[in-house]
Amino acid sequence: MSVNVLVTNHDDLPAMVKSLLVKREKARGLGNFADSDHLRDEIKKLGYLVNDLPTQTGNSGSLEVLRIGDESIKPAKNFLLLFGSGEIASSSVDIYRQTFLQLNKRHLKISLVTTPAGFQPNVDHVYGEIKDFFVSSLPDFNLVINIIPANNKDDANNLKIINDLDNSDIIFMGPGSPTYAVKHLRGTLLLEKIIDHVKKGSTLILSSAATLACSTHCLPVYEIFKVGEDLYWQEGLNLYKEIWQEISIIPHFNNTEGGADLDTSYCYLGRNRATKLLAMLPPSTSVLGIDEHTALVIDLKEGTNSIRGKGTTHKVL
Repeated sequence: MSVNVLVTNHDDLPAMVKSLLVKREKARGLGNFADSDHLRDEIKKLGYLVNDLPTQTGNSGSLEVLRIGDESIKPAKNFLLLFGSGEIASSSVDIYRQTFLQLNKRHLKISLVTTPAGFQPNVDHVYGEIKDFFVSSLPDFNLVINIIPANNKDDANNLKIINDLDNSDIIFMGPGSPTYAVKHLRGTLLLEKIIDHVKKGSTLILSSAATLACSTHCLPVYEIFKVGEDLYWQEGLNLYKEIWQEISIIPHFNNTEGGADLDTSYCYLGRNRATKLLAMLPPSTSVLGIDEHTALVIDLKEGTNSIRGKGTTHKVL
């Protein structure tokens, strides 16, 4: 399998490719997108891929050309994506696409880690659905997606299972139970591998339960909201400290599923209980809320971040 290498200097392109690019730009300018697509296919036959950069980048009308190269190329950047919700909703497609484009690769290996949902009988279906979403939603990338079935602590220490994580360009971990994820990832070889891979350049995508589990302090949502246990915090995996900063995340921050009769903001707990919980934390604690269908995109190489999607983030503490 091969990947694509960004050609930054178009003067280095073969004459035939440059000629086809000129013709394609003329076709696009005339609105003849059928011819434009045909010319793109002709360029691809010559070993080059064309990507038209979106207008929101400020590069309207510009493009990047990628040469099919070997699979050993490292991503140009790595990111931490934190979703408040909607990680496989249509609203997230553009978030993924614009982030993946910055990796300057089209052949991307994505590993889906199942641990947060490992207790669920339908865990294979849950993560299979996530796999199908990536494949169907991002056809302009050549994705190799493998599921890491680390459903419990034993699996998370089993090298036969977790070695499939190696050489991943992107690692994803999402829905399930945050406290289950903490229990079955803490102190495991899998957790060490995830941190090590991100430090070496892999992009990490977390959503829902995983954003909570990787926090300094993990909100035990099910235990409080569903079971009715007294208010408390679970010690989290503190993964963010290793790759970004020490912080706790509250996804589903502006959730309104409870309607007018039940406040389900603050990840279903409601403002009243959340306020009491937050008061229990050490004064130095940093807590950030992320709205539904919203992602915080952190560029780990540049140290910058942006908010994408329908909502925003909230500095709670």
